[in-house]
Amino acid sequence: MAKVSFLHHTSIIGALLVASACTGVLGSEPSGDGSGDGSGDSSTPPGQTAASDRRPLVLRRLNRLEYNNTVRDLFGTRLRPADEFPADDLGGEFSTVGSALTLSPAYVRAYERAAYALVDELFAAPDERRGRVITCDVGEGGDACARSILGAFARRAWRRPVLDEHLESLMLPIARARELGAEPAEGLKHALAAVVLSPFFVFKPEIDPDLTATAPRRLDPHELATRLSYALWSTMPDEELSLSADTGALASDSELTAQIERMLEDPKADSLLDSFAAEWLDFVHLDAHEIDAKILPEGSQDVLRSMKLEIRSFIREFMTSGRPVGEMLTARFTFIDDTLAELYGLPEGDSQPNADGLRRVDTSDAPRSGLLTLGALLTTTSLPSRTSPVKRGEYVLSRLLCEDIPPPPPGVAAAFAEEGDLTLRERMDLHRTSPACAGCHSVMDPIGFSLENYDAIGRFRTRQGDTEIDASGELPDGTAFEGAVELGAMLAESPRISGCITKKFMTFAAGRLLAGADKPQIEQVTAEAEKSGGGLSDVIKAVLLSEPFRTRTPAEP
Repeated sequence: MAKVSFLHHTSIIGALLVASACTGVLGSEPSGDGSGDGSGDSSTPPGQTAASDRRPLVLRRLNRLEYNNTVRDLFGTRLRPADEFPADDLGGEFSTVGSALTLSPAYVRAYERAAYALVDELFAAPDERRGRVITCDVGEGGDACARSILGAFARRAWRRPVLDEHLESLMLPIARARELGAEPAEGLKHALAAVVLSPFFVFKPEIDPDLTATAPRRLDPHELATRLSYALWSTMPDEELSLSADTGALASDSELTAQIERMLEDPKADSLLDSFAAEWLDFVHLDAHEIDAKILPEGSQDVLRSMKLEIRSFIREFMTSGRPVGEMLTARFTFIDDTLAELYGLPEGDSQPNADGLRRVDTSDAPRSGLLTLGALLTTTSLPSRTSPVKRGEYVLSRLLCEDIPPPPPGVAAAFAEEGDLTLRERMDLHRTSPACAGCHSVMDPIGFSLENYDAIGRFRTRQGDTEIDASGELPDGTAFEGAVELGAMLAESPRISGCITKKFMTFAAGRLLAGADKPQIEQVTAEAEKSGGGLSDVIKAVLLSEPFRTRTPAEP
């Protein structure tokens, strides 16, 4: 059957490579990197988008998490083939932004290996699992049976109805197997592999019916169902959401609201912790964070694993409780296991373990308050052997306030690193005396120094060696504060926190970078979320009901 594979799949692989380059005919995307204040071009008339604010929107392919989750739900498999794929690039911090999700020949070869591994495993699976896809015997049922299997499978995999001509194309390996005298099941294997090698599976197509149109259009129900499912679950729509798209009901506000609420209550919504939250707060690769074992022997893999569970549990609490997002910076509780209890010097607590095996503990009498004092955040913003006030300050500004921080001038970091006789704070002060560095470091460093009471793995301390730590800081407006707890309390009062979270989730969910033209809509969505209570789930719902999420802007002619 090698000829079947060659004859049928070389055209599919070519289609994948061509599809990866598609841009203008499918839509447009505002320019910008998703950071900054979104002010845009002041010469642009209100309500219009400057030409410089727009660029073609490329087809968005499944990222590695989405691919693994989708084949899990499609095949019922425990295989995770995307773990072996090339790493996804990030756009505005997120691996869902289409313009960053390039597709190389190496990726296409990985898709082909994955497709055949998944199909082979399916055919070797127990009858019950195999029968969910292979619903009849193609040897006995012939083409009618094959069409039934492929039509149902492709409908789920492609997340939309299957056209007759596409189904006929999928039947070609069956016909070729017959010509070569091979078993019909061999042809079916290649046809099923073709389904998951198709651009309709690998990408999330949103194709404009009128390629000359210039006005934004609402997504059709199947496009919307795909956007919604991948935004909340990082996987394909389930049967109920697919039915809502098939009937057209999903186009109504009431049905969309009902589906969002249902999906948020589903356990699959925990995917938001490993996709949106993990990339926004930069703990997605925490378990691979490099720690100098000689200087910080306590920074074990067990500690990193517990920190990741802690921040997931913390964010889950705000997704489900309705607490205002500002409280994420002032919350006097966290979730720990025995490993973190020892690291933080906290009592183990007597609450029942949650799904991740962690217990909720009160931190009112401890120097722990909200996100800024979680081990995951403090560790990922540190160097292998010490803290980094620069990284910590930049983190607060870019991740929580959506400030645009430009990269440092070439050679600056190396030059200052040579000043070995100075304390860390004195060394950082040099940044603010350099004209090339002062603009950024005068803002970043005072914020980063306020977190210096926490070492490179998040342990609280008051001294570093023989030197007492100075954790005083200052906001860009000149407001002074002392330490992480005061900083968190001040940030919690800032209206920029909720607006930044809205912007981050809108970038993640819509899969495109935002720019100045999006600022009014970001502000409107933020206001809607605050009107509903201002919780993290309110932000999520407001974004998913918004026009930027539900519409596409066509490409400029």
